[in-house]
Amino acid sequence: MKIVVVGSSHVRRLGTFIYNRPALHNFNLMNCEVKCLGIGGGKVSNSDHVQTILSFIEKNRPEHVIVHIGGNDLDIFGASEDTVEELGLRLILLSQTLTTRFEIKSVTICQLLPRESTRVIASNVYNDLIIFESTNKGPTTLSLLENNRGEKFGSL
Repeated sequence: MKIVVVGSSHVRRLGTFIYNRPALHNFNLMNCEVKCLGIGGGKVSNSDHVQTILSFIEKNRPEHVIVHIGGNDLDIFGASEDTVEELGLRLILLSQTLTTRFEIKSVTICQLLPRESTRVIASNVYNDLIIFESTNKGPTTLSLLENNRGEKFGSL
């Protein structure tokens, strides 16, 4: 099975870590080929970054894609709960594009990780935004994904 992991610098560092440890190649999964593409500062709101991801997917034609991107989309001035909702919709659109354009069998969207430091906003504000998804303040990315399964939001 061919698997691709795409995302921001976290994925780039993960790919380097795995590549430099032969015992961990392909994440030590039997009968799997795993490739990673990590974009430093990667954002799902950046069309160039999304195009780089799509080109990598087209070149490698995996059956499964794991997506870990979005943290840099939230580390911006003025980030709010609306930013979280927009990020969720962009991830839905990316997932739909992968499954329809490239006939990917499954897409896994990973939860964002808390950060000890951020570039733009205070880390506690960033961490509150990613925790927002598990509170009752508003829609969660998971609920957006579940409620909009099969919906079309446009194209990338």
